[in-house]
Amino acid sequence: MELDAAALGEQEARLDELLALLGLVWDQPADRRVEVLAARQPLYPQFHRIGHKRQLVIRALEDDRRSVVEHYPVVLRAVVADRDTNSPRWLVAVLAGAVGRRRAERDLLAAGASADALRWVRLL
Repeated sequence: MELDAAALGEQEARLDELLALLGLVWDQPADRRVEVLAARQPLYPQFHRIGHKRQLVIRALEDDRRSVVEHYPVVLRAVVADRDTNSPRWLVAVLAGAVGRRRAERDLLAAGASADALRWVRLL
């Protein structure tokens, strides 16, 4: 996967917005592996951070339908900002679990989600 600085910046901003709304704080631990990979791909630390932030958001929302519904537009924007092939599936599952598969699919389509994100709705 080709990493794009602007796309990663948008994705991280959407996740940071969700973290703030949910009152969650992500603390970045030192990780020598990330430092090594950053030598090859300077955007890797941000890519890695995004993965951890995504999982923190998912863990907070997966059993909290009320919060998903309350912050639905922000969760939707986070999915749309995620350009990865596989990672949108987790937030898509959270959306669909809270509002139903059809509404999630309709709203993702209207918001301009990637084909990959839409595919995950259909696979739920």
